[in-house]
Amino acid sequence: MRTHILTLAFLFTYSISCTAGDIVGPRETTVSSTNGHVGTAVAAFEGKTSSGKEVSSRNFGGEVLIIDLWGLNCGSCLEEMKALEPIYREYKDKGLRIWAVNTENIGAPEMKNGLAERKMEVSYDLLVDPDLEITKNFTSWFIPVTVIVDREGIVQYYKVGFNQADAEKIKAKVEALLAR
Repeated sequence: MRTHILTLAFLFTYSISCTAGDIVGPRETTVSSTNGHVGTAVAAFEGKTSSGKEVSSRNFGGEVLIIDLWGLNCGSCLEEMKALEPIYREYKDKGLRIWAVNTENIGAPEMKNGLAERKMEVSYDLLVDPDLEITKNFTSWFIPVTVIVDREGIVQYYKVGFNQADAEKIKAKVEALLAR
């Protein structure tokens, strides 16, 4: 009995999320935390997209913004990125922006090559985070992390981990915020 409890505790702990070094992406099951972000102004940061465009959380054009923290070696992260793509395509002309922030301290070429090796294409912005300053604003190294910010810059959704049911929650939150 004791062995079963310890095994279950290990599996539950491991299933919470990926870390930047995970090869296979475990999934979050039931644990989620807002870490005090929801209802507060989005953390201030500047960044650069993989194409070299400067961005700022202080000025993202009054759009609804999804900030997605991810890593190349995190299976759950890559699943989430795939799930965000159709949401972005459907709502990008209605005021949705996505900034996918890589948490591995790699440059744009490595990011692009890594996604290409995994046969992944995304049409939303990929952000490099060379000093991991953006990452530190939103996580203590657990990924993926999804943050949705309304047009006024207030965090309305924060989630650690990803499973397919989350895609519908994200889409519903985006629709509601765009309708405001």
